[in-house]
Amino acid sequence: MRWWIGARRARFLVPTALAAFLIPLLAVQNIRVALPSLIGSPQIALTLFVPVPLLACLMHILESRLPAPEDSGVRPVDRYDAGLVAVLSAAALGCALLVTALGGTEDAAASGRNVLFLAGLMLLGRAAFGPAAVLVPVAWLVLVVGIGFRGNVARLWTVVPQSAHDVPAAVVSLLVFGAGVTTLIFVPRKAL
Repeated sequence: MRWWIGARRARFLVPTALAAFLIPLLAVQNIRVALPSLIGSPQIALTLFVPVPLLACLMHILESRLPAPEDSGVRPVDRYDAGLVAVLSAAALGCALLVTALGGTEDAAASGRNVLFLAGLMLLGRAAFGPAAVLVPVAWLVLVVGIGFRGNVARLWTVVPQSAHDVPAAVVSLLVFGAGVTTLIFVPRKAL
């Protein structure tokens, strides 16, 4: 286990990833900007984009592997990686809920839910695209901004701009996250 933590540089990168999530989350609460879209100019909360640095750190952690020993070894490295993803995502969700409880907006809590959804998308994309899948969450956000709004109302399929109390968005986020973690465990490394 120690060699795995060292190979992933988890002692340094996990706190860095959480700081890369928490600092912007605190900085951009209550800020909405009009972004150009194909169907108007919706007012979008900047907290929508806060999970991106955390996801970039997460992909860096997952890709800082030692291919030869990990592919030939008998240790369950994929399960270790899945545990790390779950812990980091749960910590980000906890930070977001803490910010909301300490007087933040509900956008902060929604940002924590979005970490789960976008991490799941990234892990699903990683099975097909490898490390380039770090762009899958960014592509989803661009798609949402481009065609995901009708006026200032988010369409149902967009998931990420929905309110923190939106139950279908929470369920979809958990399902996508679970599918991504399952893919991380069961898709062979050699296929990546």
